[in-house]
Amino acid sequence: MKTSRSRVTVAAFLVVAIAIVGMARSAAAATDPFLMSQVRLAQSDARHDDAVELLERAFDASDAEDHSGRDALLDELGKALVKAGRDFDAAYVFAKLARRHAKRFGKANPESASYYEAAGAAFERAGETALAISAFKRTLTIDQPLYGSTAPSVVALYARLAKLSTQVGDSTAAEDYARLAAGDLKALEPEKRGRTYKTARGTDEAAERAFTEVKIFYATDRARSGSLRPNDFFGGDRGELSFGMAQVSIPRSHKPGVMEAPSLITFEINETAQKHIVLQSITPLDGDKAMAEMRAHLANAGSDEAFIFVHGYNVPFSWAARRTAQLAYDLNFQGLPILYSWPSRGSVLDYMADAAVVRLSGRRLSGFLEQVVASSGAKRIHLIGHSMGNQALTDALELLALRRAKVDAGPAFEQILFTAPDLDAGLFAEMIKTIRPVAKRMTLYASQKDLALIASRRVHGDSPRAGQGGADILLTDGLDSVDMTALGSDMLGHNYFSDHASALTDMLSLFWRDAAPTSRCGMVKRSKADRSYWLFDPQACRGAVSLSALTLLKTKGREAVSFAKSMVAKLRRDGKERAAAEWSEIQTVVGALGPGSQ
Repeated sequence: MKTSRSRVTVAAFLVVAIAIVGMARSAAAATDPFLMSQVRLAQSDARHDDAVELLERAFDASDAEDHSGRDALLDELGKALVKAGRDFDAAYVFAKLARRHAKRFGKANPESASYYEAAGAAFERAGETALAISAFKRTLTIDQPLYGSTAPSVVALYARLAKLSTQVGDSTAAEDYARLAAGDLKALEPEKRGRTYKTARGTDEAAERAFTEVKIFYATDRARSGSLRPNDFFGGDRGELSFGMAQVSIPRSHKPGVMEAPSLITFEINETAQKHIVLQSITPLDGDKAMAEMRAHLANAGSDEAFIFVHGYNVPFSWAARRTAQLAYDLNFQGLPILYSWPSRGSVLDYMADAAVVRLSGRRLSGFLEQVVASSGAKRIHLIGHSMGNQALTDALELLALRRAKVDAGPAFEQILFTAPDLDAGLFAEMIKTIRPVAKRMTLYASQKDLALIASRRVHGDSPRAGQGGADILLTDGLDSVDMTALGSDMLGHNYFSDHASALTDMLSLFWRDAAPTSRCGMVKRSKADRSYWLFDPQACRGAVSLSALTLLKTKGREAVSFAKSMVAKLRRDGKERAAAEWSEIQTVVGALGPGSQ
C-alpha cells in the first residue's frame, strides 16, 4: 500500500511537470508517468541497461511534434548511456541533441555547443579520437564568437584539441592549438585573424556597436558543474550558497521583453544581424566581496535601487541569468539586478526534484535577503518571484518577517511581485498576513489560462492555486490582485511574458513610482465578494511605445519631450521614416504623461 501511494504521488507530480511546459496535450498520453522514478530506481540498483531501455521506449512512443519533451528524453538517455558505460552511443545521442537545438534555435546557440562538447567527451572516452576532435571543433565554432578567443572555456578547448591532435599524429594542428591555448592568436585561421571574438567585451568596434553588456549579481545554492563554459558553469545539483557577478551581452537590435531580437528602450537606432542574448562570463565572489561590489555598482550608477528575481521550475542558471539581464535592460534599470537561482534541474521531467529542493532554498534565500538589506547599499529593493520560485520566496519572507517583528522594524522592501505562484491559495493568503509588514506594496499577477496551475490544482484535490485568475483569483488584505489572463498562458514563464512589453510597463510603474492600480495603464477594476481586483488589458498600454515613454521620462525627466522631438528630427534627416514614426508615437505618449507623472 505504501508503494502504491508513492507511485500515485510520482505520477501526479509528473503530470504537473508535463503541463508546466505546455506539453499536456501531446506528452501526457505518450509518457509513462512512472518513467523517471523507474529510471532512477533501475540506476540505483545498477541496472543501467534497463534504465536505457525505458528511456528509449519512451522516446520512440513520444509525439514527434513535442520537441521539448523529446529533447528532455534524449538528454536523459544520453546521461543514462554514459552511466551504462556506452559512451559511443551516448556521443551520438548528444550530437543528435546538438543538431536538434541548432535547427530550432540557430547554429550559434550555446545549448548546441554544450551538447557538442558532451558528445566530444563521450567520443574521447570511447577512444574515437577523430570523432571527438570533430565534435570539439563544432563546440569551438560556437563558443569562440560568443565568449572570445581568450575565455577560459575556449582556452580549455584549444588545449584539449592540441592533445587529441597529437594523438592522431596531426602535428601542425596540435602546434596551432597549443599556441592558441598559450594566448598566441596568430595561430587562428587567416580569415579569422582580422576578427576579434570579444563580441560583447572586446575591442572589435563593430561588435561594440552591435552589443551592449549588462552586469548582474547572483546568489545561488546550485553546485558547480565543473565546466568552464558560462552556459554550463552551474548545474542542477544542490550546493552551498555562493555569490558572484555575471556579464550578459544583449544585441542592440533587441525588442523589449524578448529574449532575442529592435529596442526603443535604450534609445539606440543601430540595426544589427546579431540576435542572441548570451551569458558571457561568471565571476564567483565571496559574500563580503559581493556586497562590496554591489555598493560600488550603486555608487557608480548614482542609484539606491535593486531588484531580486527568483525564477521558477525547469530553469537552468544560464536562462535565469539571461532573463535577469533582459529585465534590467528593458526597464533601463540603473540599480542592482540580482538573481537568486535555486537548484532547478532545468528539465521538464524533473518536477519532483525541483519541488523537493525549492523550500530548502527558501531558508537560504531568507538569509541572503537580509544580507542585501543590510550590506548591499540598496535602499529601495524590489522582489520578483515566479511560479515555483514563489515557494522559496514566501518561505524566505515569512522567516524574515518573523525575525524583523521582534525588533519592530519597518518595511524592508518596496515592491514584491508574486507572478503565477504555484502554491496553495489558502496557505498563500495566510502567509501574506505575516509577510505584509516587510513591503510597501505587494502585487499578485494571476492567470486563468496558466496550464501549469490548472494541472497543479487537479493534483492537489481541486484546491485553488495562488496564481490562478478568473473566478478563483485570490483576494486578501494588503495584496493588489491583477488578473493577467490577457497576456497568455503564463505571464513570466519561459516564452509568454517576454512577448508583452505592456507588462514590463506595469512593472516599471511599480518600481519607479509605487503606482497604485488606479494610476497604471491597462487596469480595469472588478469586484468579487465586496473586494476589488484588476483585469489587465495590454491593448490599452501600447506595448513598447508606453514602456519607452515611461523609461524616457524616468531617465530624462523634464527634458523627455525635447529629447523625443530631437530623435524624430534626426531620424527623418537620416531617411529612417519607420523609426521616426515610432519615436513620434513615443513623443505623443511622453507629452500625455507629462513631467508630473514622475
